Amino acid sequence: MKTFLAAAETGSFAGAAQSVNASPSSVTERIKQLEHRLGVTLFDRDRRGCRLTSAGTKFRDAARQTVRAWELGLHNVSLPDEFTRSLSFGGQYALWRAYLLPWLADARRHFSDIAFNVTAGASPRLNRDLAEGKLDIAVMYNPVFRRDVVSELLFNDPLILVGPKEDSNWRGRYVHIDWGPTLSPEIAINHKLRPMTGLNIDLGVLSKEWLIHNEMYGFMPSSLVRKDIANGNLYQITEIAEIENAAYVCWRRELDSILASDIITHLKTQIRS
Repeated sequence: MKTFLAAAETGSFAGAAQSVNASPSSVTERIKQLEHRLGVTLFDRDRRGCRLTSAGTKFRDAARQTVRAWELGLHNVSLPDEFTRSLSFGGQYALWRAYLLPWLADARRHFSDIAFNVTAGASPRLNRDLAEGKLDIAVMYNPVFRRDVVSELLFNDPLILVGPKEDSNWRGRYVHIDWGPTLSPEIAINHKLRPMTGLNIDLGVLSKEWLIHNEMYGFMPSSLVRKDIANGNLYQITEIAEIENAAYVCWRRELDSILASDIITHLKTQIRS
């Protein structure tokens, strides 16, 4: 099933061979065996590569869940005896320092029987890992709303325009910071802002350091720059209105309902406080 998923993702048996560390002939044989056991054709193949058939498309989600269940089983049997449950959790880079690190420290004390597998990433990766079952829960700014994933507003974290000092000529030193596909058009169109510097960056938390050290101006989540504004490292340009931005907690519907309820309730209580 891993070979099947690799072929579906790369669009070729040769690409799948590299992904799963096997020869192209082994990939071909594995796919043939899988098709034989299922009694259907999973791929249409030609010189350009392979494409999922309708049967292959229907089988893909089940294959992902099966691989996930296998990997989870391997992980669980290797856990020390004091852990009876495990949870895969992901959070957007920009949210870890102020919110998720303190929550994780408290969660490990509160849920002493849970083994946590945590990761940081940008929202496209977190959305993809949730969809593929690699993550159970994720906190991010730009969730993809799906039927198999529950998404709930966690808190508002508006984007504000900041820079190193008050300067009426700040537009000449404005840099576009990418905070997701829904916010970029609003910044460009509604606020009529273009990066005169010719610079677009997608550095997450590190964007703040870039603005400070290079004396530039850009939009940052208010939670990330609140202390810097207070101590004078950054200055808010108030002539530009803040942009609505929200953090969501998202979890797979198939997650154990008791575990999901316990973790989500604890997460909301700790972060909102």
